[in-house]
Amino acid sequence: MRVVIVGNGPGGIELAKNLSREFDVTIVERENLPHYSRPMLSHYIAGFLPEEKLFPYSLDWYEKNGINLLLGAEAKLIDRLRKVLVTDKGEVPYDALVIAAGARAREPSIPGREHILTLRTLEDAKLIKERLEDEGEVTILGGGFIALELAGNLAKAGYTVRVVHRGEALLGLDRELSERIREELEGAGVEFHLKSQAISADEDGLNTETGYIPGKLKVCAFGIVPNRELAVKSGIHAGRGILVDDHLRTSARDVYAIGDCAELGGIIGGTAKTAVEQAKVLARILAGEEASYVPFRSAFFKFADFSVAVIGQIRGRGEWLDEKARVFYDGERAIGAVVLGDLRKALRLEKIIREGLPLD
Repeated sequence: MRVVIVGNGPGGIELAKNLSREFDVTIVERENLPHYSRPMLSHYIAGFLPEEKLFPYSLDWYEKNGINLLLGAEAKLIDRLRKVLVTDKGEVPYDALVIAAGARAREPSIPGREHILTLRTLEDAKLIKERLEDEGEVTILGGGFIALELAGNLAKAGYTVRVVHRGEALLGLDRELSERIREELEGAGVEFHLKSQAISADEDGLNTETGYIPGKLKVCAFGIVPNRELAVKSGIHAGRGILVDDHLRTSARDVYAIGDCAELGGIIGGTAKTAVEQAKVLARILAGEEASYVPFRSAFFKFADFSVAVIGQIRGRGEWLDEKARVFYDGERAIGAVVLGDLRKALRLEKIIREGLPLD
């Protein structure tokens, strides 16, 4: 069975690892690089990680594991009738095709956006790192995990860091939790400008509703745009992402989607953890096992030296279990939690909530 995977991110590489012993696996990747860890790019920019450590798998590793890696090849169209993936380097036949094309950084839509960088690829990271070492300071737009992880790491490395966010809540959390996270990051040296909408940018700074913020280096990190274009051009149903069911199937026969490009039940996963979980489920399905993917929010972040875990549903009645964990309930059943600064406790609560176990 020939399995062709479009994309070499966390979902694509995990799927290839799980299938390569039993199937003929080909990865089609538009970049000219083997798999690298995007979640670790902020550590690289901050100087905590050398570039070579971003690459867990050598080109020899792909060959030894029987994975055919086509680098610098852009997928253009899925010929569903002939079961062929058309790329700019030629055609690749498939029995099962998996779109794991990820997402791109959401671009700012303000005048002067050409003066604002984004972070998604190693090339982006190299440019930011070079500019940062020259400037010594950075203004980051956004209040999500990408923005806060970058801010925390750069502040920890000794750079001057400003975060500009149009809202008051960080990570989409409530006010109390947001304040706890903000206080920790301020303690690490991050300067926050909340409820501050960016209006325009120029070479020397950022104009916001609350005033002008000087600084040549500006990085936009407020979200992703799923790469759904291959599916749309090939007549496959899409919403914000490529629409899939709980078997990760698209509307096209023998075509699947996982990771940041996939949308299930109105939800885009948005994390490497979700992509890996989906890849493991899909590997079982393609191997002929009975399996399905049940969406479950579970994200673990580290901002400077402060860890935050967001687990399950975090709306409704929330109660502090202790000073580090706030648990959310539906009736008496725990359905979600936010855990601050305690990874072991976060993993325990994740298991309890995911499996519907009683909370001691």
